[in-house]
Amino acid sequence: MAQAFAGPMPVSAKMPGAGAGDDFRCTIMQQNGGPPMRWQVLAIIAAIIGIAPAAAAQTQPSACTHTPTILDAGDFLLAEPATFPNFWRDRFGDDAAYLKIRYGGLPYAEGTALIAGLEKRSHPPLRVAELRLAYAKTPDRAAMIAGMQPLPNAKSILPQLGQSALRALVTEDGGDWLLGELARWRAADADQFDASRISVGLAQVLADLDDDAKSRLAKRAEDAGIWPMALEMRAVKDDLSDYVVYLDRLPPAVRPDKGGRTGFIRKALNLANLRPSFDMAKQPAEVQALDGQNDLGSAIRSIGQLIAYVPQTAILLPLVNQTGNLSLGTAVAGAINAQIAAKHLDPINNPDTVTATMLDGIDYVLGRRDREHNLRDALISEMQGETAESFMDRALARVMLASFMLDNGAEPPRRPDLLTATFPWEQWVGLAGKLKAGEAIAPEDRIAAADLMIAADRPADALALLKTAGDWKTAVRRSHELALRLDRRCADLLRPPMPVSQPLYRFEPR
Repeated sequence: MAQAFAGPMPVSAKMPGAGAGDDFRCTIMQQNGGPPMRWQVLAIIAAIIGIAPAAAAQTQPSACTHTPTILDAGDFLLAEPATFPNFWRDRFGDDAAYLKIRYGGLPYAEGTALIAGLEKRSHPPLRVAELRLAYAKTPDRAAMIAGMQPLPNAKSILPQLGQSALRALVTEDGGDWLLGELARWRAADADQFDASRISVGLAQVLADLDDDAKSRLAKRAEDAGIWPMALEMRAVKDDLSDYVVYLDRLPPAVRPDKGGRTGFIRKALNLANLRPSFDMAKQPAEVQALDGQNDLGSAIRSIGQLIAYVPQTAILLPLVNQTGNLSLGTAVAGAINAQIAAKHLDPINNPDTVTATMLDGIDYVLGRRDREHNLRDALISEMQGETAESFMDRALARVMLASFMLDNGAEPPRRPDLLTATFPWEQWVGLAGKLKAGEAIAPEDRIAAADLMIAADRPADALALLKTAGDWKTAVRRSHELALRLDRRCADLLRPPMPVSQPLYRFEPR
């Protein structure tokens, strides 16, 4: 077995390339003869649940130093292209409008008009209807919902509302109408209701509430006869005692026998292990015993904590699934978490160092060939259209060139060994020299030049380059990435509620 990954090493250093031992691979079986470990991880990814956000700057939107750049990025993302590319869909205008409303402090009427204008476009943002419902005041939202009709063959409008609106129906509107509609829908077509997984979705968007609030909503759902929601709300509590007890109160037709309880509890654990607030030591003995059958839970809890710090590190979840190597969680994520806790890494103001350290650890545990094979086609959920390999290459290059960008007398560093062979390192070094000398940058080079300005912590200059870049589609994606990066340094409004998920649109009282 290869040595355990002990923590961050200089990212320019070549790590030992031996793959981790085969005993971590997907052929590992549970002690009780259960399914291969990779199947369990696949179940986790399929049922990912909300996580508590890491401690961010939490600056009021209007008071943040980066607010002008966030608003400028929002305006760029809201501008339609002169000619629409083939098959183009607006994937970022809704986030941009949300940031403009929150960071710009728009009055309610002005924010409503902004959203209405977006809805009238020939290519409206994909989530603009959800944004409109989430932003509406309670009476306005009720009127909007009253005017909606279910899609053909559907028995309820709930799947059309979007997760942000579903959350608002509970947190802002009290939940009475929502519970009534859930009960009506389930009575009309229980099979369609259950197949929709609406209860799971609701639990996910409400997972950041405290346990008392979850218990109250679970009890209301139980009293209304909506046992799936009552079950799922208990599954997202940090204390699973209530969940375990409720299994014995489920309707007879779905109540698990002694053997079936394991599946229910494992499902709840799959979700809970990604929440940093979940403490295994405080769980019922039945839950602890199941968790203790293998090391999967410990690995996923380490990854869940790291995702709470830096959402893009969720790439570790499919990597564990693909390789079966739990060291990616217990060793790599665990070591990085320790470095963050010790304040040796700053996940908010310098997330690139976390990404580069993670890449270092992945390379060490898997070896170069397996690392590149697994990252080549993997996707980073927030970076639509970019692979994990490209994303990590750029982060590593920014880390390595940051000092050179900031020091006029510095010599450029040598090419980092961890970069993939196709990364244009020499081009980046040349552009860094031009930027330091104040030379003009050609439009076709401005995407890469923007990365270098990010490395120098000059986000406004990075955005200026992106706005005039030759590759408009890539510039839009990178501007959205920059807006998210700056938001996390400010009010952290667009943090996903769960790994590999979309953000929620949440608003202050209006």
